[in-house]
Amino acid sequence: MAAALLACPVIEAQKAEDTLANSLADLSIEQLLNESVTSVTKTETRQVDSPAAISVLSNDDVQRSGATTLADALRLVPGMNVGAVNSSQFAVSARGFSSVFANKMLVLMDGRAVYSPIFSGVFWDLQRPMLEDIDRIEVIRGPGAAVWGANAMNGVINVVSRSARETQGGFTYLGGGNMHQAMAGGRYGGMIGDDIYYRVFASYQSNDDYLLPGGQSAQDGWHAWHGGFRIDQYADPDTHLTWQADATVLDLDDGASDAYNFNTLGRWTRQLSGRSSIELQAYYDRTYRNEAMRARIVSDTFDFTAQHSFGLGIQHDITWGLGYRFIANSVGQTNATIKARKSDFNLSLFNLFVQDEWQMVPDKLTVTTGAKLEHNDYTGFELQPSLRVVFKPTDKQTIWAAVSRAVRTPSEVEGGDLFAIAYGAPFAAPGGPYVPTIVGNGDPAAEVLWAYEMGYRVQPHERVNVDAAAFYNHYTDLLGIGGFSRFIPGIPVGTAELPFANLLSAETYGGEISVTVVPADAWRLSASYSLLLADFHGPAAADPAGQERNIPTQQVVLRSSHDFAKRASL
Repeated sequence: MAAALLACPVIEAQKAEDTLANSLADLSIEQLLNESVTSVTKTETRQVDSPAAISVLSNDDVQRSGATTLADALRLVPGMNVGAVNSSQFAVSARGFSSVFANKMLVLMDGRAVYSPIFSGVFWDLQRPMLEDIDRIEVIRGPGAAVWGANAMNGVINVVSRSARETQGGFTYLGGGNMHQAMAGGRYGGMIGDDIYYRVFASYQSNDDYLLPGGQSAQDGWHAWHGGFRIDQYADPDTHLTWQADATVLDLDDGASDAYNFNTLGRWTRQLSGRSSIELQAYYDRTYRNEAMRARIVSDTFDFTAQHSFGLGIQHDITWGLGYRFIANSVGQTNATIKARKSDFNLSLFNLFVQDEWQMVPDKLTVTTGAKLEHNDYTGFELQPSLRVVFKPTDKQTIWAAVSRAVRTPSEVEGGDLFAIAYGAPFAAPGGPYVPTIVGNGDPAAEVLWAYEMGYRVQPHERVNVDAAAFYNHYTDLLGIGGFSRFIPGIPVGTAELPFANLLSAETYGGEISVTVVPADAWRLSASYSLLLADFHGPAAADPAGQERNIPTQQVVLRSSHDFAKRASL
């Protein structure tokens, strides 16, 4: 499916200096490498010392990219597979398994998981943060299950917003084109008293239909409204309280479908000492979708987590936490090809994790061990351990290696008796004609990954940085659609059931390398290359060859950023 996008200038009006993009001269390579990240170990770590293949898109990166959606911005990350499925939906994943419901990538919005338990994947059209208010996007390529749990199998995308204190004053934008027909938004930030900051924001976007290969309209145009607020209180230098809420409303498929999301989150953090802190977080999320070509679903999620970090002796830093998630779901039928077999179901998830960061040789050798124990309603208890090692032979070099076990729990479509999905035209068989129909598996196993990774970071010159990573992934018990399990006669046609089953195994291997060069203070060049090879094994009915063909083998990204003046860049 092809589409054209006409880029046009965006008109902006701002009152706060900190909303301007940073000058390249103010962002040295050392500063970028020393940025703190939290996604790998759930504690602050310098990006250069992180024991994982991690990339960070800063607020400056996102604004310079010209991206109009979060998925578009992720195209800048080495090894990320980002495909536009239609005018509103994206397929986003790392290291393979990319589809509209990429089911091995965990996505977090300010600590709120947006992974759907019904279809396994992310509704990217509902993830519409105001890009100007994003502080950074941390992307882990490879498992993050030891701290984030199930479904963080191939990676984690963690979108972190700027605090209300950093977005004071006013900001507006306006734009449009032949595909992105209209884009507009605004935000205002202020103070309530001496230690409470707030911002309110709203945006609108309208997209035209994509064109089919024959030139006809795909009738997938959409409109989206998004708005919300955030409040940050700093009662003292060691205590931070956040409360935020936002809502997105979508009109999809030229009015044939619609969807909305509402969520609110509260977080309290306190620094107890230099090596000790505590964090409590809770959120509520409601997602509604009424799709003419699929089904009508409503999911209400309640989530609570607690985390505590403390020093043990001189060399050990311990982080542990626990959490509980309850999801109430209801479904309805909107299409004759998808039959809802039950109208509602509930899911519960309990988890506990612990991690030890051991400074075996201070500033030289660090060993991080950890594991997460979860209980889900489909496969029971699942243990996801990891071992990560970082060695720094010099201040300008970092070598890391990791071994991890991660799982993906089945979705309700795969593991429950939720839908019966027609999968082709009726065929003749003894007892009458039958319609091939996909159904769930009442007793599935979790998909399992053993991942082996290593990486090397070096800064050979103050204006040059190189980051390379290699991996080998071994998957077992992958879910796929196998052969017919039973034939149920009916009038006028019967049903030939095709259940999901743990039929496939696979090996994927390859790596990514990125190079950043700063020829001059106002000019930055970056390039990345990724290689991904795969071998799938299983019965022909599960189409292992098709799984391999769906993986992009090689990707190259080239970027140039140049500042002509304080307010003009290319």
